[in-house]
Amino acid sequence: MRIHSLENSRQALPLQNPPRTNTDRTPASGDDKLREVCEQFEAFFTAQLLKNMRESGNFEGFLKQSRAETIFGAQRDAELCKHLAGRGSLGIAKLLYSELKPRLEATSDSTEDAAA
Repeated sequence: MRIHSLENSRQALPLQNPPRTNTDRTPASGDDKLREVCEQFEAFFTAQLLKNMRESGNFEGFLKQSRAETIFGAQRDAELCKHLAGRGSLGIAKLLYSELKPRLEATSDSTEDAAA
């Protein structure tokens, strides 16, 4: 994936970690979907952890945090959580995937038997 600059016609550097997208429009397998959902859950769980940690802190200073800073902080936390989940930093997605994978296989086996 390349990013084009708006000011000139030179191409910008490619992204180091481009997002995983299904560009060829082939249906994703159940295994891929399960892995993606597990990563999304880890990102959501991590976001809730960060949110509660920030709310529990006692932040004092000269200036009160503006609404824009609060929104930006929430967006930054959301992106950080997606990044951490994609890297498998906490291991929640991997653990969840290993627990749910046998159930996915059992479900797909039973649907194949019913179709036959």
